[in-house]
Amino acid sequence: MEDFEIIDVHVHLCRTKEEESTYFPLPGRRERDRWNTPERAIEHMDRNNILKSAFMILVPRQFRGPLYEKAKLGTLSKEQQRKEKAKISQQIGPIMREMNEWGCGAGRRFPRLLPFIGMSDDLGGSKAMVEEVVLRAGQGAKGLKMHPGQFSNYPNDEVFWPVYEKCQELGLPILADSGPWPHSHLVYMYPNPLGYKLYEDAKDYAEPKNWAKVLEAFPKLTVILAHLGSAWWDERVELAQQFPNVYFDTSQGFAAPDQLPVVARRSLAEEDAVRVFRKIGVERIMFGTDLPGIPLQPQLEQLLRLPLTDEEKRQILAGNAKRILRI
Repeated sequence: MEDFEIIDVHVHLCRTKEEESTYFPLPGRRERDRWNTPERAIEHMDRNNILKSAFMILVPRQFRGPLYEKAKLGTLSKEQQRKEKAKISQQIGPIMREMNEWGCGAGRRFPRLLPFIGMSDDLGGSKAMVEEVVLRAGQGAKGLKMHPGQFSNYPNDEVFWPVYEKCQELGLPILADSGPWPHSHLVYMYPNPLGYKLYEDAKDYAEPKNWAKVLEAFPKLTVILAHLGSAWWDERVELAQQFPNVYFDTSQGFAAPDQLPVVARRSLAEEDAVRVFRKIGVERIMFGTDLPGIPLQPQLEQLLRLPLTDEEKRQILAGNAKRILRI
């Protein structure tokens, strides 16, 4: 089988091995198998024929306590929400800026690593967010990472409109999580009756349809929705048919007997993936993994065994990313 060139458009990196073990507490993982510092990431890429990796900058797990509190603010009055959210942003905003500065520095030291800075209204109002975009673009940021569920905000909130306008002007793509948050989990296994822990009060901040107004208002803005095979994959098809400026990554894979994505019961089946790829347009899909939380090898093998042509595989694994990310 051809050893295709690979660009992974969705990975996460940490500043130190100690931070990685806290950020990704994977049971049984040996220290020698941890590669998510920038220096070791290059070694991992060399071993796996990965030309470049786009890394998404988020708040490390050990600092996310305020974000969990932010998710609970919906029970408060509007005034209380405003006050509490301001307090939380005072805690989260400086961490986001610190991580963005570190990530841009890593990108300058290792040009094969493409930093996508974290973006949330916790950085402040529209003006403060735009200033962060301009600053980090000057420091080498290649795009923005948004995680509506984790930061409890809707992407169609007009507080982000100036950010989108600036990204459109600068040609910076936005890669956004577009799966359920928090994840709903299977709690009973066969042969017991199937039961799911459902979040009745969950707000689907990241649902793909929430990007429709953005895509319409900013037709030259490149928006990449992560996790094509996750819940709401049908909405992704509808968006793709309506808006030519929306793209997708394959991170977290597709449901199959040997591959259970994060939200397996709602995910796109592997046997239907090619049909959906072609409805969207293979030229609009990029390979991503969500490493290190989800390993590379099963996802790569899953894509390679799909009944795609070699040319389609080349497009998805690297060609599309070169064009869409301008690398």
